[in-house]
Amino acid sequence: MQKLSLLFAITLFSAASFAQIQRVTSKTKPITDSVSKTATISPEENAGRQMNKKQLMRELNLTKEQKGKLKEIHQANKAKKDEITSDENLSETEKQVKLKELQKQQAKSTQNILNNEQKEKMKKLRSEKIKKNKANKKNTEAAVTDN
Repeated sequence: MQKLSLLFAITLFSAASFAQIQRVTSKTKPITDSVSKTATISPEENAGRQMNKKQLMRELNLTKEQKGKLKEIHQANKAKKDEITSDENLSETEKQVKLKELQKQQAKSTQNILNNEQKEKMKKLRSEKIKKNKANKKNTEAAVTDN
């Protein structure tokens, strides 16, 4: 009887653990990074990115006109991005190339909206973010190799 109870408890624990693992992985959505490898991003990370965009807009001290133009660019590029990703005639590699081109066009359009002071500030903020990301990556890699 004790063996049966123990077996039941282990089975119940295993099922609960498996359900928990599935729930956690279902909260992440796949994204593609710049090297065309599939990665995942959690809703919390996505929220952090959105917050960073808002913070960036505040730090650049954008005018209402600039914000409006950026919104137009973003909406137009979102439509183009959706069109590219839903095009079944393109391979994944072709989609990645087109998305990369679109990203470059959006960056160029964004730069055209900013004044010189804002461009310098954006360049500075990006370089700081790159340094921070490299430091975080090194810390993550060190933690992985320690385990």
